[in-house]
Amino acid sequence: MNAKPTVALIVVSLLVAPRALAQTEGLKEADRFVKTIQNTSQAVTDARLKTKTALDWYNALVKGDSTDMKGDYKRLQKAEKDMNSQVANARKISGDMDKQAGVYFSARSAEISQIQDVAMRDQAKKRLDDSKQAYDKVKSAFKGAGDALAPFAKDLSDHIKYLGAELTPDAAASLKPQGEELNKKGGTLFTQIDASLTTATNYMSTLKTQ
Repeated sequence: MNAKPTVALIVVSLLVAPRALAQTEGLKEADRFVKTIQNTSQAVTDARLKTKTALDWYNALVKGDSTDMKGDYKRLQKAEKDMNSQVANARKISGDMDKQAGVYFSARSAEISQIQDVAMRDQAKKRLDDSKQAYDKVKSAFKGAGDALAPFAKDLSDHIKYLGAELTPDAAASLKPQGEELNKKGGTLFTQIDASLTTATNYMSTLKTQ
């Protein structure tokens, strides 16, 4: 006597379950996407910190503030190694972020395609397009920072090799003109990195659930 309602309930459940599962997966993909942006931001922040640390040790030698040139040069070499390692790591993690972006946008597009109301579906597509454009700005900002960071690290490494070839106060002082130029480039680089991090933070705020 209750067979028909039971069958109807099963049919409804079978129809609704895949949609609910897709929505749940969509939320998970969003969380994963945000996490990769956070990881990239942290990697870029760490690269900035390691680069600034290496530059500070370099400045201590070139500006004559060091009272232990050999000891400070060893610290500079370690800072250089940490800098190069973190710069490479930031590039790798940035690639992971872009891969997850593709997964996230595909999942979101699939969910939107299930919306029956045309006007609502078009509105959701518009929001998706806006989100993609905003992400492109994040991606571009990080790429620009990375493209500037790598050659700066290379230039700093050349300065470090110069010091290592003749670790004397006179040799260090002879680098002051180039050192001033390097520090100007560093200031521009750090400002660019900070701007990229702000762009990423603002974008993440549009993805996070309350």
